[in-house]
Amino acid sequence: MPRVHILPAGTDLLADPDENLLKLLRRHQVPIRYSCKSGECGSCKCALEQGQVRLKAYDPRALPPQQKEAGIILACRAVLTEDITIRLTDSDDLIAHPERKLLCRVVALEPLTQEIFALQLHIEFADMGGIPFTFSAGQYAQLVVDVDGQEIARDFSMASTPVEAEYDDLLTFHIRRTPTGALSGLLGSVIRPGAQMLVRGPMGTSYFRPRHTGPLYAVGGGTGLAPMLSVVQTALDNGKLEPVVLFAGFRNQADVYGLEQMEQMRRNFRNFRYHLVLDEAQAGDPPQAVHGSLAGQLLAVVGDFTGAKVYLAGPPGMVEALSDTLLQHGLAENDLHADAFYPPVRTEQGASA
Repeated sequence: MPRVHILPAGTDLLADPDENLLKLLRRHQVPIRYSCKSGECGSCKCALEQGQVRLKAYDPRALPPQQKEAGIILACRAVLTEDITIRLTDSDDLIAHPERKLLCRVVALEPLTQEIFALQLHIEFADMGGIPFTFSAGQYAQLVVDVDGQEIARDFSMASTPVEAEYDDLLTFHIRRTPTGALSGLLGSVIRPGAQMLVRGPMGTSYFRPRHTGPLYAVGGGTGLAPMLSVVQTALDNGKLEPVVLFAGFRNQADVYGLEQMEQMRRNFRNFRYHLVLDEAQAGDPPQAVHGSLAGQLLAVVGDFTGAKVYLAGPPGMVEALSDTLLQHGLAENDLHADAFYPPVRTEQGASA
């Protein structure tokens, strides 16, 4: 059995033969950043100090050749074949919630736009002796339905806050329904009020860091607004006094949702403001809307990212491009918490979607 020695903690873990490194670390609740679980985002980088691993296929943008040559690996693509020593970085602000299994019932399915729906679930049964389900704002979970004996599972971010889950047993997800979506296409038919669903989670490390003192900028594209609403609402409810600014980006006015909640937060908290950004200008656009790119609006509003944290979620192209732009403009990599909604991967592991 391969042994994994983890620095700086000095922890030793025994792995099953050919076990995935990220799976091992998550199984033992070792704090490590991760998101896509498929070698596309680069969140789960760690340094290989001793030994060798077998790396499965990954996107070279997630692990550039120079980083690989320097001993950096992707935990989600690393297969353990011998004893190794790895070094984790920036784990001081990472929180490890145990991954849970929840049996839930659909209590509401409300349209937010013609394509986007708010799915609200009530937790009826939780493993681990029924202790309350906890997660950090910004995390995601896997929704599972059974259709004729076949399990269909997809990952979605929580739009609700951790308080709603822990004290009210409620989880809310914002899901864009597409005709070809294996799970989203079931909204309104298999997935309807009264139906049961399995939830596995929480997952992801692009979540609110409560110990941070400094400006908070949350950027959500499309349904990437869901986890950003959770992050911002949690930060404000926790008493954060520094500026909290939300940038919500959509293709056009038909995609816009969440305005009422953002307006309510603006009225309730003097340190909060939001910017509505639309790609396309149309007659009848909301009066507060600006037109252009999310990146352009963010850079126009924020001249200096010193001391700030940026939370980012949405389509992969947007997240990757904006992440690169922010790093080029001086944002420290440790202060960027990004979650790209990669499409599902059919082989090996799923991806955030």
